[in-house]
Amino acid sequence: MSHAHPDSRILIVEDAPANIQALTAVLREDGYLLHVATNGRQALEVLGKVRPDLILLDVMMPEMDGFETCERIKAVPAWRDIPIIFLTAKTDTGDIVRGFELGAVDYVAKPFHAHELLARVRTHLTIDRLRKDNERLVRVESEVARHRSVAQMVAGVAHEINTPLGIVNTAASLVARALSSPALVALGETPDGQEALDDLTDASALIARNVTRAHKLVQDFKKVSVDQITDSKEQVNLADVVDEMAHLFRVTSRTSRLDVVIANTLPDARGEWLGYPGSLTQVLQNLLSNVQRYAYAEGVGGTVEITLALEGTGASANYRLAVRDFGRGIAPEHLPRVFEPFFTTGRGKGGSGLGMAIVYNLVTVHLQGSIAIESTVGEGTTVTVLVPVIAPE
Repeated sequence: MSHAHPDSRILIVEDAPANIQALTAVLREDGYLLHVATNGRQALEVLGKVRPDLILLDVMMPEMDGFETCERIKAVPAWRDIPIIFLTAKTDTGDIVRGFELGAVDYVAKPFHAHELLARVRTHLTIDRLRKDNERLVRVESEVARHRSVAQMVAGVAHEINTPLGIVNTAASLVARALSSPALVALGETPDGQEALDDLTDASALIARNVTRAHKLVQDFKKVSVDQITDSKEQVNLADVVDEMAHLFRVTSRTSRLDVVIANTLPDARGEWLGYPGSLTQVLQNLLSNVQRYAYAEGVGGTVEITLALEGTGASANYRLAVRDFGRGIAPEHLPRVFEPFFTTGRGKGGSGLGMAIVYNLVTVHLQGSIAIESTVGEGTTVTVLVPVIAPE
């Protein structure tokens, strides 16, 4: 095959059997998946079931000609962007202009030459693929910009909170110190004084605990902003980074009863990587902590599988890391919001709603990779991270 679009679907709309036979013979040589309609109405029926990547549309057909068929196709939002190439024996300039005005991208004159037809089909499939890629990049950049703006706002708010939080912490320390002073100790020797002193001691301890918790939340908030990251690029072995992270997690989470299993499918088991190991470690730490907190019943535990693989070759190659659990899963209505800052279903379990937002920003902005999540309730969740084998400058 000489073209760059294997398995692209093409709808042929043609009423002449000889032309259908010739078109299918030429296009099958290039490996395209073909659908055939012999009139305009049948073409609309096929489009209702299968969305092709390109349509070859005969102009002169009974009942509904190609112009009307094209107009109806372009009137449907879901079909509007499908490139249409007219097949026509009519070379009148007015007809050609009319076809373009209706939304066609090109025309091929009958009788057609195989090389010309294939060249035009390949060209317009390439153009359409580039259009889709560009739209996808715009969406991704827009999403990254949205997360970045939220991250900057959160980091700014967190910074401002630190000042009054520090004052409260200092005041709590002064209260705790005053409670141990000789005067208050003497007051505690009286029945009424003892009760008051106990209340003050409990209140002081409550303040101290919540200040500590608030400080931790502020630190988490600040992590959302990738501008705070000082991780440097290093040449490391990816497998070693993952092994060390898994070992650290096992040591610090013994009571969770999680069995972390690593499946290394890399061609080179070490996986040489020029990237940011500190950021990747934080990503894995957050993903494993999420499993520990949400996937399995408390104290029961289960298996977490980390898979390492290589995708692609050369400069465009990526490492794929998939973290999979076999636990509760995520409800379908919650899945689209998982990476949103402050979204969580686990407030009662200490969740701040920032863990996955941090992961998203680290992967997409700092590591310049991509992240996706799949989940089925009752079967588990898989988070897949792609990072370039050589991190861009």
